Parts: sequence; structure tokens; C-alpha cells
Amino acid sequence: MAYMPSPYRPLLLKPGARQFALAGLLARLPISTFNISAMLMIQLQYDRWEIAGRVVAVGVVVWALQTLPTARWVDHKGQRMMIPLTVLFVIGSTILIVTAMMRGPEPLLWLGVAIASLSGPLGSLTRARWSHILDNDDDIHTAFSLEGAFDEVLFVAGPAIVTALAYSVHPASGLILAAIGMVGGITLLLAQKETAPPVRGDDEGGGLGLKVPAAVIAAAGVAVALGSMFGALDISTVAFAKEMGYEKWAGLIIGVISSGSFVGGLAYGARRWRTPLWKRLVIASVALAVGFVLLANMPNLWLYTGVGFVAGMAIAPSITSQDSVTQRVVKQSQLTEGMAWLRIGLGAGVALGSWLSGRFIDQAGHEAGLQVMAWSAVAIAVFAIAGSPWVRRDTEAADRRRGITREPGDTVPHGMAHGEQPPIPPIV
Repeated sequence: MAYMPSPYRPLLLKPGARQFALAGLLARLPISTFNISAMLMIQLQYDRWEIAGRVVAVGVVVWALQTLPTARWVDHKGQRMMIPLTVLFVIGSTILIVTAMMRGPEPLLWLGVAIASLSGPLGSLTRARWSHILDNDDDIHTAFSLEGAFDEVLFVAGPAIVTALAYSVHPASGLILAAIGMVGGITLLLAQKETAPPVRGDDEGGGLGLKVPAAVIAAAGVAVALGSMFGALDISTVAFAKEMGYEKWAGLIIGVISSGSFVGGLAYGARRWRTPLWKRLVIASVALAVGFVLLANMPNLWLYTGVGFVAGMAIAPSITSQDSVTQRVVKQSQLTEGMAWLRIGLGAGVALGSWLSGRFIDQAGHEAGLQVMAWSAVAIAVFAIAGSPWVRRDTEAADRRRGITREPGDTVPHGMAHGEQPPIPPIV
């Protein structure tokens, strides 16, 4: 960790932080590998992009629907509740693999992907731990940016590895790798009991229910468009590479785009921002729109990869800003549930983008899928701008009610220790 740039290194030196961060990274390997692994396996076995996109869409819809109840469950009972969800992931993945290898009926593929998608709030587990052990907004902002960068490590390495495995070793190799990663990561994460967030008991109030802050709804709207862009990006990139005769390089190209997000995420998190959070969300969203519209019109894979790296630099800042909005306006005990609304939006968007792009690619080639990606990117900016008044109102109101006159770089006032309950939903 000696080379981790400030201010990340002090966070990772906190007791238990490196252990749970690395365990969480391994546990959420399916986030970056499950969909593309299933898509490649099904396309290789059935030779139909539409079937692959439809099955992935079914899985993502189930994943989105389960995220909120499983997040409440984990908040209420503790992160040990990930054990049965991990078992379901392994069972569903096994059904999916066996059915595909036998070229079985599509409904069995739906069953397998649906069971596997009951995987719980994988992306929120370590973020909840960071919010538990840290005491001010700046550190939490930095930790969330670090998590976003770690996510991009997965999206750099994961697709490249599973694509190579699918074409060179076995079509089901990626799904097997995802299962191994989740089982190992959850096992290691649950062993880190000292950093586990406190369980919300029955007497500590219920979840958010339908009383979701408007700022969270606005951020979730941005997440829907972002997810649609991701779903179209994955399928369209693989189709583009395959049409050009470079299908084995598709995962690497996606990895290069994700590495741009990794760089952008580290740079974003390393700075103490004075720009208000709502403005940062809008700026990152507009940058995404511009970058990915340009990307959709690249004439060859080389330009596509280079422009993708630059365009990708806005991905992690956008995701971090969405997460920060939620963290700012909901209670610590409801953070996993609050984050689940963003994951629901992201999942719904991925399902839509995967289905639309898969259908259009079968009809008109990869260019049609890239246009789905481009219009989804435009929607990101539109939703961010339209929702910015809500985000501004709720985040600023949260600070005022806590008795803070706050610049975006300010920290939580001295004396407000972690775990205390201010009159309104606390930041930490």
C-alpha cells in the first residue's frame, strides 16, 4: 500500500480496512463478470444475440427487484445474511451452465439466471462498513471514490479474463470464476467482524419503505440511464469486435474503457471538492453523454478503444456522486437500503439496454447497438439536469438541519461522534 496516493493510504491503514476492502472486491466479482459471462456462454451455445440479451435482461430485472428486500434484510439481520444468498447464486449458476451446455429450453435459462441473481446487495457491503468506521464527509467521499476505483479494477480485469476464458478454455469458465470469487470473498468478508456495521434492531425504526428522499429518486433516475448505457456497451462492444474478427479482444477493449473510469475515479476521490455535490453530478453526467455519443460513432476498434478510455474517465465520478447523494440524505442504519434504490435503477437500465441492443444487433449489426448506448448516454445528462433541483434541495437541507453552514469540503463538526443521532438523517 506504500504507493497508494494520499488521501487513500490513511484510510486503508485503519484497523481492518484493507482486509474488508479486498474481501469485498473479491465478493463482488460477479458484478463485472456474471452478465458478460452468461451472455458469451449463451451466444456461443445458441448463436443468437437476442437470446443472450433476453436472458441477461431477465436476470438483471430479478436482481433489481431483489436488491431492495435483501438490502433491508441485511440491514436488519446483519451481513451474515449473505450466506444463503451466496448459496442461491451458486445453485442458479449451476442450472444456467447445465442448461446452456445441453442447449436446453430458454425458460430454464431464465430460471437459472433468476436464481443466481438473488445475490444480495454486493456493491453496498463495503460502503456500509466504510460509513461505519469513518467520521466525516471528506473521508467517506474518499472511501466511496476508492470503492468506485476498486469496482473499475473489476471491470478492467473481469471482462477481459472471462472473454478470453470463454473463447479459449470453455464457454462456462466465466460463470465458474464468478462463483468462486463470490464464495471466497463473502467468506473472507464475514470473517472481519470488527468492522461490520451494527445490526438495526426492531426497536430502531423501520426501513425507508416508500419514503424515499427525492434526491435519491433523482439519483436513481440517472442510474437507470447509466445502466442502459452499460448494458448496450457490453453487448455492442462484443458484437463490434466479433464482426471485425477480433472477438477474443472484446473483453480487453471493455477493460480499457473501465481503466479510464479507474483513473477518473482515483483523481476524483483524491481531491477535496469545493464544487457542490449536485453540480458535480451534473458535470459528470454531461461529460458521460458527450464522451459516449462520440464513442458510438467511432469507425474502427482502435479509435473506439482510445476514445473509450477518455470517455470512461467520467464513469466512476458519476457513480460516486450518486452514492454520495444517497449517503448524505439517509440514515446510517438505512444506508444499504438507500444504496439499493440506486442499484435497482442501474439494474433496470442494464436490462433495458441489454435487451434493446441485442435485438437491434441481430437486425442491423453492432452499429444499431451502439446507437442504443449513445441515446442512453444522452438520457444520463437529461435526468441529471432535471433532477438537480431535488438533489440540491435535499443535500443542502440535510446540512442545515444538522446545524451546519457547510462548504462542500467541510467535515462533520467536532464533537459529532460516529453513531450519534442528530435531529435529522445523519451523514455518518
